[in-house]
Amino acid sequence: MENTNREHVLSIRDLSITFKTGAGPVNAIRGVNIDLYKGETLAVVGESGSGKSVTFKAAMGILASNSIVNSGSITYTYHHNDGTPATVDLLKMKTKDIRRHINGKRIAMIFQDPMACLNPRKKVGEIIAQGLDIHHLYKNRAERQQKVADILRKVGLAPEHADRYPHQF
Repeated sequence: MENTNREHVLSIRDLSITFKTGAGPVNAIRGVNIDLYKGETLAVVGESGSGKSVTFKAAMGILASNSIVNSGSITYTYHHNDGTPATVDLLKMKTKDIRRHINGKRIAMIFQDPMACLNPRKKVGEIIAQGLDIHHLYKNRAERQQKVADILRKVGLAPEHADRYPHQF
């Protein structure tokens, strides 16, 4: 019996995506269904090319320009700063609105090769702060440093690790 008290965060229903290619259409995703509830962790595992990244790129509005969403919905529920809930179909939102209100603030993606995204000439704290800078998530330099320290603590690292380079981990 399903627990109806759980709060739905993400619901992907009947998602189908095709890519236009020079050799004709490629059906990359067919009939994907996923549910994620508050407090849960979701691990999506599959062979290379099985559609894991494409599925979640669709949720973030960052699909390649040659993609076509044939069917489905990606419903996301979150709370505004004042606590009021909002539920949106990410596939119906404008890309600029997803980038402004969702990506990086409420949903983030670690791409398949995260080490390629880490600049070896920048300290970890600087790399984390870049994300804060993009989304204007602090009021002053002290708050910025505090947020970097909080993020490091959330992943089990001491705030002092902000002064290390990626290769030092």
